Amino acid sequence: MNMEKWKQVRAKGKARFIWMNGFLFWGVSTAVLWSTLMQLFQPQEPIWVRPLVAIIVFPVGGLIWSNWLWYFSERKYRKKA
Repeated sequence: MNMEKWKQVRAKGKARFIWMNGFLFWGVSTAVLWSTLMQLFQPQEPIWVRPLVAIIVFPVGGLIWSNWLWYFSERKYRKKA
């Protein structure tokens, strides 16, 4: 991400970045996509197990990923500032 774009993202705040990008955009959307594709290509019974696991695991992973991304983007920004 370039520094001008990061300034805009940064101005909106860390919490918004982590929850919107990590939890919602990456975590929930990946959980839905993964659950759907797995059910299509490797169906299993009961059908609710994968979505339940995915809706927990992927958003948590997204929170971790976006927190890591914020940390390293901030570090890069501060070195250049």
